[in-house]
Amino acid sequence: MQEGKACSFDVVVAGAGIAGCTAARELARYDLSICVLEAGNDIACGATRANSAIVHAGFDPVPGTLKARFNVEGSKAYPRWCDELGVQFRRNGSMVLAFDDEGRLKLDELVRRADANGVEGVRIVSGDRAREMEPNVSPEVACALVAPTGGIVDPYGFAFAAAENACGNGVRFLFNHRVESIVRVDGGFRVDAAREGFFARAVVNAAGLFADELNNMISANRFSITPRRGEYYLYDTEYATTFEHTMFQVPGPLGKGVLVTPTIHGNMLIGPNSVSQASKTDLSTTQEGLADIVERARRTWPTVSPRGAITNFAGLRAAGESGDFVIGEAVDVPGFFNIACFESPGLTSAPAVATFIASQVAARLGADGNPSFNPRRAPQLPFTAMTDEQRERAIASDPAFGHVVCRCCEVTEAEVVHALHGPLPVLSLDAIKWRTGATMGRCHGGFCSPELVEIMSRELGCSPDAIDKRLPGSRMIASARADYVELVRAGKPAFAGGPFGVADEPRSEARGRHAEAGSRQAEPGGRARIEDSFDVVVIGGGAAGMAAAVSARRAGAARVAMVDREKRPGGVLKQCVHNGFGLHRMKAELTGPEYAAQEEQAVIDAGVTCEYGVSVLHIDDEGAGKLVVGTSFGAELFFHAKAVVLATGSRERGLGALGIAGARPSGVYTAGCAQNFMNLQGLVPGSKAVVLGSGDIGLIMARRMTLSGIKVLGVYEIMPFSSGLRRNIVQCLDDFGIPLHLSRTVVRLEGETRLQAVVVADVDPATRRPIEGAEERIPCDTLVLSCGLIPENEVAKTAGVALSPITGGAIVDERLTTSTPGIFACGNALHVHDLADFASEEGERAGAFAAAFARGEVQGGSASTDEAPIEVVAGEGVRYVVPQMISHDAEGAVMLSFRVSDVIEGVRFEVRKSEGAGAGEVLARARDVVAVPAEMRRMKVDAESLAGCSRIVVSAVSGLSARRAPAVEGGAR
Repeated sequence: MQEGKACSFDVVVAGAGIAGCTAARELARYDLSICVLEAGNDIACGATRANSAIVHAGFDPVPGTLKARFNVEGSKAYPRWCDELGVQFRRNGSMVLAFDDEGRLKLDELVRRADANGVEGVRIVSGDRAREMEPNVSPEVACALVAPTGGIVDPYGFAFAAAENACGNGVRFLFNHRVESIVRVDGGFRVDAAREGFFARAVVNAAGLFADELNNMISANRFSITPRRGEYYLYDTEYATTFEHTMFQVPGPLGKGVLVTPTIHGNMLIGPNSVSQASKTDLSTTQEGLADIVERARRTWPTVSPRGAITNFAGLRAAGESGDFVIGEAVDVPGFFNIACFESPGLTSAPAVATFIASQVAARLGADGNPSFNPRRAPQLPFTAMTDEQRERAIASDPAFGHVVCRCCEVTEAEVVHALHGPLPVLSLDAIKWRTGATMGRCHGGFCSPELVEIMSRELGCSPDAIDKRLPGSRMIASARADYVELVRAGKPAFAGGPFGVADEPRSEARGRHAEAGSRQAEPGGRARIEDSFDVVVIGGGAAGMAAAVSARRAGAARVAMVDREKRPGGVLKQCVHNGFGLHRMKAELTGPEYAAQEEQAVIDAGVTCEYGVSVLHIDDEGAGKLVVGTSFGAELFFHAKAVVLATGSRERGLGALGIAGARPSGVYTAGCAQNFMNLQGLVPGSKAVVLGSGDIGLIMARRMTLSGIKVLGVYEIMPFSSGLRRNIVQCLDDFGIPLHLSRTVVRLEGETRLQAVVVADVDPATRRPIEGAEERIPCDTLVLSCGLIPENEVAKTAGVALSPITGGAIVDERLTTSTPGIFACGNALHVHDLADFASEEGERAGAFAAAFARGEVQGGSASTDEAPIEVVAGEGVRYVVPQMISHDAEGAVMLSFRVSDVIEGVRFEVRKSEGAGAGEVLARARDVVAVPAEMRRMKVDAESLAGCSRIVVSAVSGLSARRAPAVEGGAR
């Protein structure tokens, strides 16, 4: 390093993608001062963040090219690098599928390339053998190439680990520093970035898509890079076992084609296509492109569809003119080194290229080795990967490990805080996402984004309206109160009340602790372990959960516990500051917080043991009962229960599940997320809003935003009818002049940073598909999604509870018992309710039956007896019925809850025997003027009337013409 020069370094690396981060790490092996200048606000802002996440075996590149050399060298280096850096890596192997004789000839060529490139173990297998290895592959596959050395990795995680290791070895990283010019000066180069000047003896150009521009600033050997867009669908972890190998099709002139691959995080990924474009920053997807990759992926995975996708995205590849990498020192500019045109297999090649470039730079500068270089990085084991014992130790070391912030991915507050104070700065919410996994689950931050914003404000001292979602300028929130940071640091609610004056203050001394003596033990080192035994444990403290807990006590359960993940009970009721609750149950019109307060008081009066701030992780079978395992701030809980009631509520369908094309800007919220920001934190999300979906919460939020000064431009609904209650349409839209547009939907988002506009289109009522040429662009900065609720049943899955593919909730009998003996379900966790009153009533029934089971009075599993139960079937005009079965020893009146499939005028409801004794007999009948899917219907049948019956059918028909709607799980868009 030269003395006396400001901002002087031996080496400046331009770009902090996979090339720049790995190069910086390898350069740190030498006695050099190094600075990495990154244009974005995080590492891996470009191609590294959005690609196929594959470590290629090396059979595809043309022998003798730089791609062939560095691919094979890089692939061999990955196990060592990942071991040193603490990064997960798996050699899952690759398959290339051929479907005919021509494809077989291409596979033969790939085998020859593999041999020339030195790739080991590559072989061709028959189609039958391919199907044995991968049972879900297409029956049309004629043969396949198998390459066992192919692998998968997290590209961001790998780049971040390399950057963090480089940082630990003295490398400096500067973000929001786009290189604007490079000129040769005496002894090296002057690099200008972010109005600062840097002197460097050597420059490494790892600027990704912009590497040609940097090279052409200083070298006469010019080249150009063409951005090539590739679009992807990412699927839920439920599809994790679909394929083990990375599945390619025989390559074409534009690359390796559309692939299907597992990811290191347990998802499935399909894509990419390959579309050249002019922009180096536009990452928008297109409806045509997304449809194309699904269609092409079906050749590998015949049953694939957009259903099950949790997001779509696009990445840009830096395609050079020659088709090969540009690597090494520019021949006419000594000291200037390129890592350019670094498209696939760039991720695979990065370790080998980094080693090569670092050695070249060191040789040019005459640098000695760095004796203090430490190649190892000690990663934090993710909480979700810990055993119960490891979790106890983690909580003992930091109580915040007990507080789960992201419920989908089980990311804790301690992990978020650790990332916020790590060696590399956090300058956006997405940086937290990529470093911890928070918001990466199926709800895509619908639940945890508000709390993450609060934690970031508390830890970093920045107001929410200064926090970016992704890129600089992608503000999460439009405005916040001036004392927000002061309030959250003091542990006070940032919003003391809504328009109805409802305070977010604790009501009882029992909150967050046992209401009666338990066995909470403070162990050595500060570890707290809560272990106790109960007759009934209710999981969830919303409307259904509170009612279930009280009912269980009243039904004779001596000890009842209710656990909830939030700091106080009530669930979503706490943020529903509008009125309309309690009309059926309490014969009074209440706000959500008022309704919750009355139910909470009943819980306290009943002597229920309450634990708040608890995230239940799993339920284990103990033979005579269940073990409920959870964590809270500073403690791990082990509750032994004779019976368990699942009242875990529901989640909203997020943007990723809707398949909307376009950009990925900030300003897009689920209705519940926007409601949380506004009603619980006093934050204003935007100024001009569009609401997609006419569910009740969307209608209510349209009114709420209007009252807060946000201009609501309209509510758009894909169906030809509203999915909200009629009274909400009148009170929330009509009374405020907000238009409702039926058979219209959002098809595209615009805006690289903050949302700038949505494109809506008319929809064909018959197919529910957008009509081409019927689009309209609507400028706005906020999109609120009210596109249906999905029962939340991750805990249920750990107990082996069978779930309905229609409702998403448990399959139950008339006692609300699930397929797992001793476990009951109710409320939105069972099926989505439109009224909290009905969820509470269902919770009462579940609690009473759970208490009876705990006392040994009834059996506790819908599949626990030898005699087949009476099947309850959704017939004509009905989407689903709960319960799905009735036991032969049922007593009294059995409540049937159901929804119609479409709007039916002049509707006639019937419950009829269809098999067994009395087949054809009508058990119950009702009529109404109209039935709509938004409104849950309920009918009762007398259990005695079911004697000898094996199946009943619930139907809803009309003498008028009734439209049929396709089965769309969770409600209409």
